Amino acid sequence: MRLVAIGLAAGLFSALFGMRGDVNVGYAALVGIPAAVGALAGTTLQQRIATTTLTYGFALLLAAIGAWLVWP
Repeated sequence: MRLVAIGLAAGLFSALFGMRGDVNVGYAALVGIPAAVGALAGTTLQQRIATTTLTYGFALLLAAIGAWLVWP
């Protein structure tokens, strides 16, 4: 139910900002389309990969990003 409320609020406020002319549709598509594809791909992979594998993979990703931030 919470996701429905978030979706409705996001749609409503996006429409309101769009009517005011505050939305650049090209930039919104540049961010929104890959985000939607990534969400669909992520949920598909999440259902097919073991939880421990996802946990360790995410930990490695965070460690790599941390190292990248510390050592320029």
